[in-house]
Amino acid sequence: MTHIKFLIILIFLSLCSCTVIKKKNINHKVIPKVEKYSKYGNPKSYKVFGKRYYTKRTHIGYSEEGIASWYGKKFHGRLTSTREIYNMYKLTAAHKSLPIPCYAKVTNLSNKKSIVVRINDRGPFKKGRIIDLSYAAAKKLGIVSKGIARVHVETIDARNN
Repeated sequence: MTHIKFLIILIFLSLCSCTVIKKKNINHKVIPKVEKYSKYGNPKSYKVFGKRYYTKRTHIGYSEEGIASWYGKKFHGRLTSTREIYNMYKLTAAHKSLPIPCYAKVTNLSNKKSIVVRINDRGPFKKGRIIDLSYAAAKKLGIVSKGIARVHVETIDARNN
């Protein structure tokens, strides 16, 4: 009988300690703010896969059209180039040459959806791509299922907001 009571108490305690995991909410906005550029993520130049990249001195005035891709689970929880923890459920992005962190408006040219992202990482390092979006950003822009999309990227001067 003592063993049964012990077993019931053990089961009860184990059920009480269960954690409910909620699905991440990706319905949030990024509000640009003035931030110092990262001392870690902005070398004058860096080399990836044998190719040298040069970091721009400023993000002000940058505008480009090209192919966007997205990255998610494989990098979730890892450090970004700014030494922040990558969260695939935040509206962030990676760029090869813009100083980080900075903010940009990204528009999917096929469906005209736009969002603001905080650029805090380096990449994409696949030929022909100009920006790598977090899962949340790609989801909001309608890019997740296709994997890539033609976009317009325009940086935001947070001093003017």
